[in-house]
Amino acid sequence: MPAWAVPDVFPEKPAGAAYGALSGKERRTTFESFDGLEAHVCSSRESVVAVWASGTERMVPPEAVPSLLEALRKRFLDLAELASGEARRNSILFGLLLGWAVAYALSQGIAPQDSQNVGLAGVLLLMLGLIPLYEAWKSRRSAWELSAGKLAGEEEEARFEYWLHRQRMPVTFFLLFLMMVAGVAQIWTGLEVSLGVAGLVKDRYAAGEWWRLFTAPFLHGNLLHWGLNAAALWYLGRRTESLARWPHLVLVFLVAMVTGGIATAYFVPGRPSLGASGGVLGVLGLLLVFELLHSRLVPKAARRRLAAGVVATFVIGGVGYLYIDNAAHAGGLLGGMAYGLLVFPKSRSPQRPRATRTDLVAGALGLVVLTASSLLAFFLMVVS
Repeated sequence: MPAWAVPDVFPEKPAGAAYGALSGKERRTTFESFDGLEAHVCSSRESVVAVWASGTERMVPPEAVPSLLEALRKRFLDLAELASGEARRNSILFGLLLGWAVAYALSQGIAPQDSQNVGLAGVLLLMLGLIPLYEAWKSRRSAWELSAGKLAGEEEEARFEYWLHRQRMPVTFFLLFLMMVAGVAQIWTGLEVSLGVAGLVKDRYAAGEWWRLFTAPFLHGNLLHWGLNAAALWYLGRRTESLARWPHLVLVFLVAMVTGGIATAYFVPGRPSLGASGGVLGVLGLLLVFELLHSRLVPKAARRRLAAGVVATFVIGGVGYLYIDNAAHAGGLLGGMAYGLLVFPKSRSPQRPRATRTDLVAGALGLVVLTASSLLAFFLMVVS
């Protein structure tokens, strides 16, 4: 069975307590009766990642206990309602902001589709309002449709996420550190200077400054841009490092940031580029292919979430096309998918592939290149 499905992934239940729950912060709460556990699952403000009862040998996901079905349904409905309420407020707020941006653009004689303010307001409306509202609607519908038969699929996904979030991710943290190193220098020098000396300025790249393909991914337009890429890499990097092994995380990030840079240089020659989005989308592309080729490694519901992430990325990119580099995103995604198709054969094994000696050497060399790229970007900005 896959690593996440092994029973001992979850801790042993403590002695002396017939019923209990484990929160995401590893806090254990015990109960004298099943009714107490059921009430906790139903209404606790803390996350409930595992439970135990008198009939279980170890802790298990709450979805593994059929008698908790109604408590889980109410919990999922309550969480969906909270998310929906926040999404509705954000939709109203950013809808008003979008209306103001359109009115302001028209007052200045600018077509709304050519206004960066309109694009930014539209992106915020999508990211913080409409997409979360849709996700809350889906969660509410899933909760109403929850049944004893569907709990098995929910249990698989819960086991996978529990296992995944307890995997070590040293290489992912190192990539985030490299992003932070360049980010510190960028704060010191400012966006305009950093973009000029280390960003992907297309005419300078065409004139022979090829190294900009390697330095530009470590720069970002603002703190929000850095934060979004860091959050995506934190999750996707852990998933890749845990399933496909760390050398392939390094290599696909390197390949994708180059293919993304080449794509934007070719398709968007008049606009400079920066950001790790191409590399991050490459990691996502690799996972899409890898998990399809190794279908027993990951629950189907978890794979569908990755595909939904691709759709959301390009919908947002279509709205914010004036300042979101869709060419770099597409180039990185396709580079990552091509890497996955070339490197990984199709397998029905539930076991994760092992890293070969060649993988380890290539991954180490890739880390050297990425480290040198980040340090070069840092040096160019500091001495400018």
